Amino acid sequence: MSDTENEDDRSKLEFVDTVSIETDKDTLWEFISDAENLAEVVPGAQSVTKHTERRYSLEIERGIGHVSVSLDGEFELVEMDEPDWIIAEGEAFDSTTGSTFDVLAAMEMAETEDGAVDLSYSAQLFYTGGVASLGARLLKKFIESDVNRYFENVKERVEAD
Repeated sequence: MSDTENEDDRSKLEFVDTVSIETDKDTLWEFISDAENLAEVVPGAQSVTKHTERRYSLEIERGIGHVSVSLDGEFELVEMDEPDWIIAEGEAFDSTTGSTFDVLAAMEMAETEDGAVDLSYSAQLFYTGGVASLGARLLKKFIESDVNRYFENVKERVEAD
């Protein structure tokens, strides 16, 4: 986001949850840090490209209500302690609606006594542009559904291996 943009003009959504996955932290870390895996589990992902150990670009196409968005963006793993936690920042733009999305997300992995891993996540999503006309409640419903689908996809894939 440029210094001239007013943060107060952005709308904000927040997501927090924990998913229990039958695996160990190293296996889970290896899966979620592989760009090819991300392309298969992120809803609407057309491509995820790894540029460096911490920097990725992505293309996502999604329908949100009556609006279709084609997001081009980048994200970076800004802090991490393998295999315990990751903090990522990202930004994406949809030229159709003139919408921008900025996200700050964190994931923490903790092994449980029964041998599973609790994957806790939190994310703050800031957005501006035409997509804001959908209203926060409708937008949150669609994005929350995609966030839940992402973690369900991760769980299914990791537990199947």
